[in-house]
Amino acid sequence: MTTATLSPKSAKVKFRLAGGAQPLILLPTRVNGAGPFDFILDTGAGTSLLSAELAQRLNVKVLGTKEGQSAGGKISVSLAKIDSLALGQAKIEDVDVGIVDLDHIAKTIGTKIDGDVGYNFLKHFRVTVDYQTGEIRFDDPKRIENFGRIPKTEIPMRLASPAKPLVLVEVHANGHGPFQFAIDTGTSTTAIAPEVAQQLRIEGSPIGPLTTGGSQVNVTAGNLKSFQIGGARVDDLVVVVADFFAMLSQAVGAKLDGIVGYNFLRNFRIVMDYPSEKFRLE
Repeated sequence: MTTATLSPKSAKVKFRLAGGAQPLILLPTRVNGAGPFDFILDTGAGTSLLSAELAQRLNVKVLGTKEGQSAGGKISVSLAKIDSLALGQAKIEDVDVGIVDLDHIAKTIGTKIDGDVGYNFLKHFRVTVDYQTGEIRFDDPKRIENFGRIPKTEIPMRLASPAKPLVLVEVHANGHGPFQFAIDTGTSTTAIAPEVAQQLRIEGSPIGPLTTGGSQVNVTAGNLKSFQIGGARVDDLVVVVADFFAMLSQAVGAKLDGIVGYNFLRNFRIVMDYPSEKFRLE
């Protein structure tokens, strides 16, 4: 059974952004006590992942395979178990992981990627991402938190389903909505479905294929006058219009109108309190 430990009650980890204009958060992560290795922080992933290369290097045994669903289509995932996964003092033991080829993402952001920290790690903690200080904090959710900041928004955190634990939030765009979006730290640019773009009368210009989930997806770029979650608002936000949402909605069992990516989230300090099911933007 998976156990989580946090010693002391809070762990702080410095992260770096890789990928230039399309950045992803990379965290120094230890696997079975070895490392640190560069893992993406990915709130869109249900299970934490290891690159095929790292799994081989650490002699991680494959227990089976399953077909997974990503924005780019179906992918084959090898299933395995590791003794421990740790970020600073935040550690979980006896962890299910997927083993996949992450080379396509590595090429996109121009740096080597060893894995992906997903929901099965994050769900044990209150996770605070501070883009200004380049720091992520893991807290014991039972610890009383004195935030000291008035949040721009605090809303209940809904998950699409236990099997597909995307964090869902209500969004207003150009004064319309609410639309249902997923929060995804593994996506660099906020993305919207074509029918939402049509409703908001966004004139998109093609920017060619975008690499996501192991395959190429054609997208167009557009602009939103305003985009907000509760009281947290960003004006003049670049978005991509992508046609994978019907497939993604079917895979997660909830209708998705879009994905909130880095270019919105970077403007705030984000608190995802998984055990208390609260989402804050400060």
